[in-house]
Amino acid sequence: METIHIALSFDDDYTEHSIVLMTSILANKTDEKIHFHILDGGLSNLNKNKVFELKNCEITFHLINKKMAVNNLFILSLADIISVDKLIYLDTDTIVNSSLKDIGELGLDDNYIAAVEDANGKKYAKRFRLVKGKKFFNSGVMVINCPKWRENNISARAVEIALQNTGAMLGDNQIILNQLFDGHVKFLDLKWNLQCCPINILTVYAQSEDYKSASENPAIINYAGDFKPWKKGLGCFNPKQKEYFKYHKMTSYAFKNYELWRILDKLMALRGIGSFIKSYPLFFTKKLFWKNLVTNFYS
Repeated sequence: METIHIALSFDDDYTEHSIVLMTSILANKTDEKIHFHILDGGLSNLNKNKVFELKNCEITFHLINKKMAVNNLFILSLADIISVDKLIYLDTDTIVNSSLKDIGELGLDDNYIAAVEDANGKKYAKRFRLVKGKKFFNSGVMVINCPKWRENNISARAVEIALQNTGAMLGDNQIILNQLFDGHVKFLDLKWNLQCCPINILTVYAQSEDYKSASENPAIINYAGDFKPWKKGLGCFNPKQKEYFKYHKMTSYAFKNYELWRILDKLMALRGIGSFIKSYPLFFTKKLFWKNLVTNFYS
């Protein structure tokens, strides 16, 4: 049985959601072994013990510099921090709905990573002047070719770029990696990183026809943006909220009454509507906004 190595990074505030993610991975695994590598920028012993309660997996904590954790620079250094040949990195606002065996055994050839196009991939590819590729990947889910990163000194090069650009570039490691890896990215089916935009208003993928299929049967759901399923007053607008709570129920964080939680979520929805319209002032005029609003709110 092959071991799939998975890298995660989170602080005390995100422990609950990270455990939900890990639970979803373990709930869907088949015969593969799972080894979680936790990048630790200062987790409390209490939360480390909660992580160690997970069964049927290996867990290793890797101590990293707190500055690296705060600025997310660890993403640029994954191949140096964790000594494996192939590594799956997942943002901790994701859940997994399928075995990771298919992408864990994926051949990467001469590519630095395998990843999924960003929801704004066409726009970002032009904005950040990608020369060889026409698509911009989302760094929330990456299958990393660690030997190639090390061979080409990616970690040091990427961190140097980040530190030299202390404005917009710092913290947006996704831009740096897209520019460094331009032309050497294996693009995966959208189902491997379904970026759940607020009530699915924006779907601007290059292959937009595939979005509907991915949305119906996602292997990984990425709760991008502010509309996290666990945020009261906002979660009810997320079309994949129920999928998150499916795995939340399997953890020690489970609520006694999920229906009551959802009722309170919806009662606070006026705040959520205000937040949405403030962020996207023109979209409330679109029919799709109201169609999805009604569908999600009353489901």
